Amino acid sequence: MGLRKWNDAMGRLESKENMKQEFNKLQVFTDKKVRWGSYPMFLKLMEKDCEIEAFMFILSTWNFARFRYAMRDFDLETFIKEVKKLAPLFQKIQKEDFKSISFDKYSLEIKQIFNVLANIKGIEKTGASKLMHLKLPGVFVMWDGYIRKAYGYNTGNADEYISFLKKMQKMFSKTKIKSDRTLAKLIDEHNYKKFTMPALAKVREKRQKP
Repeated sequence: MGLRKWNDAMGRLESKENMKQEFNKLQVFTDKKVRWGSYPMFLKLMEKDCEIEAFMFILSTWNFARFRYAMRDFDLETFIKEVKKLAPLFQKIQKEDFKSISFDKYSLEIKQIFNVLANIKGIEKTGASKLMHLKLPGVFVMWDGYIRKAYGYNTGNADEYISFLKKMQKMFSKTKIKSDRTLAKLIDEHNYKKFTMPALAKVREKRQKP
């Protein structure tokens, strides 16, 4: 192996090791429950079979940046019908776990779910991942524009979402956790802290400048 290839290989190994070290510190971070807020209430609504209420709640809070533009003419009845149609697809995956699921095996179901939700005004790419996570919090990881950009995803389409899930699984599936949150949720908290929070801080800083 040439010196350049050796250096490249060592660089990739060091990068992976740094990411593992960061994630191993996640327990300390997640004790603070960053990006927590209304999350327990979302889950309680889901547990009480108030799925649509939970979906509307998360859209109007955690996806407000997009959902606010659709609130006036959001077709609730059509949304309910679309969600019901997706139930059998979710059911196929519901017994799976993030650590062991084959995202390739369920790629058709995941793409169909993602596309139906992402094509609804006010939900779109980011909101789709949030609803999917809320439906199966042990399987789907949420993302947003800042997280997509950080991992090199530009379009945010269904193919990229599956690629993102596979990447998160490869990076973190062997991580041992001690938490009442799912690994998928902990990964979201990790990404939110590492990428979204600094990006939002920069946006606020720019707005405050005269």
